Amino acid sequence: MWTGRGGAAVVVVRRNDRDKSPVLRPDQGRRESRLQGEGQQSQVTRTFSRPPNPKGKEVVAIYTTPEMQAEAPQDRMQSLNRWIKRTQEVLAHRSLQGRKFHRLYNLMRTKRLIEVSLDKVLRNDGARTAGVDGVSKADLKTEETRKQLTEEIYREVKGMTYQPKPVRRVYIPKANGDKRPLGIPTIKDRVVQEMLRAILEPIYEAKFYNHSYGFRPFRSTHHAAMRLKDLIGKRGYNIAIEGDIRKCFDRIHHQKLLKILRRTIRDERILRLVKDLLKAGVMEDGAWHMTDEGTPQGGIVSPLLANIYLNELDQFIAEKWANLSEVERNRRKRHREALPCFIVRYADDFVVMITGTQEQAEKLKMEITDFLNTELHLELSEEKTLVTVVEKGFDFLGFTIRKYQRVTLITPSRKAMEKFRQKVRQKVWDGFSNDDATGIEYLNRFLIGWGMYYRRVSSTRDFRDGDSYVWWRVFRTTHRLRNPKLHPGQHYKAHYIPYRYDIRTKNRWRKGRNYGAWADEAHTKAYIVVRLTFIPIRYARFYSQLNPFVREDRELLEKRETLEQPPGELVEPKYNPEYGVEWGTLRRAAFEIAGQRCQCCGKTLKLEQTHVHHQARRKGYKHRRRANLLENLIALCPACHAKVERQTAI
Repeated sequence: MWTGRGGAAVVVVRRNDRDKSPVLRPDQGRRESRLQGEGQQSQVTRTFSRPPNPKGKEVVAIYTTPEMQAEAPQDRMQSLNRWIKRTQEVLAHRSLQGRKFHRLYNLMRTKRLIEVSLDKVLRNDGARTAGVDGVSKADLKTEETRKQLTEEIYREVKGMTYQPKPVRRVYIPKANGDKRPLGIPTIKDRVVQEMLRAILEPIYEAKFYNHSYGFRPFRSTHHAAMRLKDLIGKRGYNIAIEGDIRKCFDRIHHQKLLKILRRTIRDERILRLVKDLLKAGVMEDGAWHMTDEGTPQGGIVSPLLANIYLNELDQFIAEKWANLSEVERNRRKRHREALPCFIVRYADDFVVMITGTQEQAEKLKMEITDFLNTELHLELSEEKTLVTVVEKGFDFLGFTIRKYQRVTLITPSRKAMEKFRQKVRQKVWDGFSNDDATGIEYLNRFLIGWGMYYRRVSSTRDFRDGDSYVWWRVFRTTHRLRNPKLHPGQHYKAHYIPYRYDIRTKNRWRKGRNYGAWADEAHTKAYIVVRLTFIPIRYARFYSQLNPFVREDRELLEKRETLEQPPGELVEPKYNPEYGVEWGTLRRAAFEIAGQRCQCCGKTLKLEQTHVHHQARRKGYKHRRRANLLENLIALCPACHAKVERQTAI
């Protein structure tokens, strides 16, 4: 076995493989590299390894361990991110070659992987929620505590003594009234799961079916919907089998999953680790419950394992048509045995499109049901699994996909619009019960987020309907809360402000008016309810089927597939609970009023660097709204802000 200093893995590659790899270079074995230590090494050290080939033509070591030296945290994290990208590129390259993986566990024993995974876990908002051990992000603020956790994981993984703790069971409501169980692992277990995901994901990304879109990098629900639109509108597929697997995550068969993994992963240590995570159990109401099946919803590696499991279904459908050669397709057509069909899957929701008759669709539905029952130990939900003619339309992932006489459209579904109205109703009541500025910004945050999701499909009509509903809901609620004795016309004149006064300056060219609240005493700027129709429609592109773990493909994906950001005036501001929901909008307004310069020293600023200072302290005001008027705010650079704060304190 090849190991580096500190017990890290040394992956050995033959020269002919190195030449094919997109990431291996001839000087890779000689150059300095960074690993779990801090700093550089001048020489690669191989411990307990066989002697090197005297001719230097046999092997090249690509992962090694450096000496421990001081290094800036930011530089070190950049170095670690480059390392994990190179590692994943190599794993993806070998997976594309159809290789088996025998010594993957050696990667689990590198501190670099632990550090990268810990950083990613702690940057996630979910790290604020603790598992059964009570440890959360707040307990790992210092470098010392993080280093202690890193060392603890390193010792246990290296010594193969790591045992995951049970997940903490919580329930969240579902749209149909039921409750969805979530399992919250400990921070330590999340780090190990992230390590496992970082290793397995590049391997299986090359093996997944092209048109499964759930929980895969650079893929979204919009790509799945666009694929269905293409099959219906351009390729003439006329019947949809809408599939929904009942309690899929809770019923994944452990032994079957391990059997599927064993086809590619030949390292039993990795498989045992996966098994331990699956069998960790659930802690609910103070009692431990065994888990004989299923993957815990909420675990980092659970979506990947579910995709590996359900890829069997994708391949079952693909073998009927997509994977057939042109010769075999023509043969089946001549014998009238052909059933052109394609599956589009997002997690446990899928649609199978066919071009054929209703009877053929029903027969295929039965075959899918039998396959799921016998091979994957799963069952379809009868009430949600339907056979639908595309002219009637069907719902998928919050969209309605329907073929009309001349065009196929993707629009927000009726359920999505009803849910939108319910949320608007709740947010208007909750927000405007406090004050107008809070209510407007609280509502705007939701409207912009919802609109940015549905702007990728044909939503123009739904945006107009949504704006109409929002207008009347805000009008009636505020009239009732603020001044019910006023005539509705008087209420309109008092509170509805033209968009030319909008605090978002780039909205000022918009016509019309909406409910607003003044942000300054001079009545020159106001918070105004945004309209969905302000958000331009930008249709999603077809997914290019590139592999994000191949360097050249990833560079193209980062240019092509990154969803376009909203216009500047619609960007959702950062929320600061201490200063109020409206603080992000106020920061931007103060920054623009200052001409993007520090109002003390005149230094040019960027928005993210700007500190907005209250000239009169907030404590001197009875209401936060008065303290947050624009006349009381100035934009400063960090140095000037610190200087002003010191002077104020004196």
